[in-house]
Amino acid sequence: MDPVIYINKIVDVVVVFNHKNNPNICMPIRIRYQNKNIDLIELGLRHPTRKGSRSIHIFDMSDGQNDYRLEFDSESLLWKLIAITNTNYYV
Repeated sequence: MDPVIYINKIVDVVVVFNHKNNPNICMPIRIRYQNKNIDLIELGLRHPTRKGSRSIHIFDMSDGQNDYRLEFDSESLLWKLIAITNTNYYV
């Protein structure tokens, strides 16, 4: 059974700049998904990539229980929740 739930939907994201742990990047700290606020506490990975001519930034974040893969499209300025991984699955 795959612990990854693929979402691929646009979500609202709260970001901060000059975050204490990563002072040089924009950092998502909260997402709103299914009428719930999810506070993100840890950045696992951030990497820029391209989809055709579009510049995309991928953020792998955690709330301490689940991992969230977020995608920021720097052209449309939209955030998309790509997937949620239940980390308790691996314990």
